[in-house]
Amino acid sequence: MVISDLKKQIEQMLLDSGNEDFQFEAREIIREVVGRCYDDKSLTDTEYEKCMQMAQRRAKGEPLQYIFGHWEFYGYDFLVGEGVLIPRSETELLCEKAIEHLKKSGGGFADLCAGSGCIGITVARQTGEKCISVELSEKAFSYLERNITLNNAERLITAVKGDIFDKSVIEKIADDSLSAILSNPPYVNKRDMEKLQAEVRYEPETALFGGDDGLDYYRRIFKTYDKKLKKGGLFAVEIGEEQGRAVSLLMEEIGYNPIIIKDYSGLDRIVMAVK
Repeated sequence: MVISDLKKQIEQMLLDSGNEDFQFEAREIIREVVGRCYDDKSLTDTEYEKCMQMAQRRAKGEPLQYIFGHWEFYGYDFLVGEGVLIPRSETELLCEKAIEHLKKSGGGFADLCAGSGCIGITVARQTGEKCISVELSEKAFSYLERNITLNNAERLITAVKGDIFDKSVIEKIADDSLSAILSNPPYVNKRDMEKLQAEVRYEPETALFGGDDGLDYYRRIFKTYDKKLKKGGLFAVEIGEEQGRAVSLLMEEIGYNPIIIKDYSGLDRIVMAVK
């Protein structure tokens, strides 16, 4: 069988399962197994079987990123799997804002609720600044450590396993010491948790659920970590598309003048402010 025939077969399988991105994902599955995809290239039996196994798993709803075991983010490769949030392209906007700020100000920063480490590692590699990455989940922390090594960031990242609200973690960061505090915390509210897409349900609930209104982590992060940020430092968080105003108000309560940054789809995505 040649690649063009296999691609049609996988596309149909994914389409029948209700996958709207069936063409893109079919191409990605073949590329993951075979490499560059020439339509007339012949496949070995092993390559065919591996592609079909991946396609069957995807058709059942398993995220493509978990099937591959890794995913690209901001040009870097990150290991992912069960127990860790999948890096998403919209989160790159948070990294861009942090990189822009730190290239001007310099100084260390923190990545709270670090997960795979995609935010902290990306920003550290792009700026050369040191980062404290904090993650509570055992599984996610394992991915964080491996991704630090994979992306040659051992010199730049200090990985801390613990709850970002535990005193022992908070005390590891000196007051007025950080040039940026970044976070993509759990922010899905109770109502939306009940309507998650099948593939998102594979991801850990602890990385998604942000309380009844989705704002629990923002309330505590802003009040807890404000004192860790130096004057002129950046506080920037990713948010759900309907949370811009609510998260901005929480920042205003502690004396900040936040702005809302929209993503490339025109949806609220980042709330940020300079102290």
